[in-house]
Amino acid sequence: MLRIDLRHLRRSRTLPLKARIDSDTEVWTGTQLTLADPVRISGSVAATAEGGVVVSGSWEAALLYDCSRCLEQLKVVVTRPLTLVYTPADGWEAADPDVRTIAYQQTMLDLTDAIREEIVLEVPRYLLPNEEDGRCVECGDPVERFNQIAEETGSGIDPRWSVLQSLKTD
Repeated sequence: MLRIDLRHLRRSRTLPLKARIDSDTEVWTGTQLTLADPVRISGSVAATAEGGVVVSGSWEAALLYDCSRCLEQLKVVVTRPLTLVYTPADGWEAADPDVRTIAYQQTMLDLTDAIREEIVLEVPRYLLPNEEDGRCVECGDPVERFNQIAEETGSGIDPRWSVLQSLKTD
C-alpha cells in the first residue's frame, strides 16, 4: 500500500514520493494486465492552502504483451506522468472525475487505488508494434510475412486459426 501521512504532510507542506507496487499484489487482480516488474512511482506530494493534496510525478510499468503480429511475448515499458488532485470533501460540489475528495479529519491517504486506476486507464490493451523498413520493430520479422495467408488445401480454414481447433471440445 502507498500511504501518505497527512499530519506530517501538513507540517512539512511537501514530501518526496518514491514507491513501488509489486506486480503480484492483489491490487492488480481483475485488471487483465501482465506486469513483468513492480510499478515504480516517483514525484512529490504537496499540501494546498485549502487543505487539499496534489500528487505529481510519473509512473513506470513494465508489461508483457502478446505481439499482435507474431504472437511472441514482448516486454514493453510504459511511462506516463501522474497528477492526482484531492480536495476537502466539504465544499466540493462539482462532479469532476479528475478530483478526488478527502475528509477534513482524515490522517492517512492511500494512493494505491488511484494509481491503479490511472495505470489501468493509460496502458494500451493490445500491442501492434510499429514497422520500419518493412520489418516489425520488436521481433525484426518482415511485416509482409504476417499479411499473407498460407494456402492449406481442402480445409477451407485459415491456418492461423488452427491452434484454436485444438481447443474445440466437440
